[in-house]
Amino acid sequence: MQINQKHLNKFVNILLVFALIIALLGFVTDIRNTFKFGGIDLRNRVVGARLLTKGLDPYHFKWTPSDDQRLLDPLDWPTIPVTRTTVNPSVLLFHSLFANLPYFPQRIIWFVIQWFCLIASVFIFIKNNLHDFRTKSILISILIFICGSSIWRIHVDVGQFYIILVFLLALAYQFFSSKIKYGNALGGFCIGLAACFRFPLIIMVLPMIIFKKVKMLTATLLSFFFCLVVSILFTGLPAWQNYFSAMATNGKLNIESLKVDGVDVKKIFPKIVEGMNNLQDFNGGIPNSNSSLQFFLKDSLSLQLESKYFVIIIATILLIYSFIIYQYRNNSNNKTNIKEIDLFFFISIINVLIVDYLIPAPRHVYNNLFYLIPLILLLKNMNPFNTQMLSCTMLMFIGFLTLNGMFAWLPYEIQVGEFIMLGSMILMSVIFIKGSIPILPKKL
Repeated sequence: MQINQKHLNKFVNILLVFALIIALLGFVTDIRNTFKFGGIDLRNRVVGARLLTKGLDPYHFKWTPSDDQRLLDPLDWPTIPVTRTTVNPSVLLFHSLFANLPYFPQRIIWFVIQWFCLIASVFIFIKNNLHDFRTKSILISILIFICGSSIWRIHVDVGQFYIILVFLLALAYQFFSSKIKYGNALGGFCIGLAACFRFPLIIMVLPMIIFKKVKMLTATLLSFFFCLVVSILFTGLPAWQNYFSAMATNGKLNIESLKVDGVDVKKIFPKIVEGMNNLQDFNGGIPNSNSSLQFFLKDSLSLQLESKYFVIIIATILLIYSFIIYQYRNNSNNKTNIKEIDLFFFISIINVLIVDYLIPAPRHVYNNLFYLIPLILLLKNMNPFNTQMLSCTMLMFIGFLTLNGMFAWLPYEIQVGEFIMLGSMILMSVIFIKGSIPILPKKL
């Protein structure tokens, strides 16, 4: 048995080295892409922040040659009534802190911020058992299926914002897990701030109600409304009115019910902007697909549903899922190996992902960065000797492989991979909450 354990540890260490090489190659690729491509999503947020600080409308502004080039997003079609800025004014307020810097230094700064937040988030979740066999398995999975995947490549390439949200949720996990005096208040503030940046995250209060986390719930709601009020005070109410107006227009664009004339932006905008000639360039080799349910129904079934129907669908699915969780939580007397805080965050992020798929807005592969948290929590707490859990875990990894092009011959392979991942994690949450999994030995 000792020999088998020795060989197993050696094999895991070899896998870890292999995974580190993959992550390192990904890091080098990200550096190359940062210099080669313009960060098309970062650009629209930077321009939006600059417009906001000048008192202009960041959601409907259309650049003309008489305007400052610093206010130009060279991928913004003049024929579309809204800009490419889809984040709310709170995110623009965050970017306004360094929006006046030249764009290229911001591109480099944002690259560093993204990688720092990813490493810090993973460290927060695994820091208590860095040399544990299970922790090595988690690192292998993260390095391969996150750091080495298209999820992270495209996130860094276009300069997305989701890793900031993941980092804030990781901080909240740290504060809630700690025994410091104001842990609930600090954790609630992190979730409240994250929800102010991206409204669907406020759905995390639903598991708080189910788990009867009154202090956590109170801190989160108070922090959310506080951050929102501060944001409105600094950005102005008109900015928020313009944001909601633009989102209504984007909802129509998402299902192509609003017709626009095509245009070649490379012919009408300057090639060199702020001294850079790559602001219209992005890595076309990275798979990109709108996997929102609204777009999927329109593209595959030619079925157009108004946004109000998706609100009903979201409410129905969340109520059914919450009812199942509530019933099992209150009626099961079996013990489980998962900590309550891990279970809460696991179920909370599943709620976030459900809403993320169903809201009537474009959804791209980098949205799947939210899977980082439940992936770590699942691997931290799963029982590898339980058939149900092992099956769900294998199904989840199949979903990751499908999402990353392993089965490119499948129609809608990205959507299929995402739905497999979400479905497997929903099943796993039910298995966890049932408490039917025997407590594992601490050495495993």
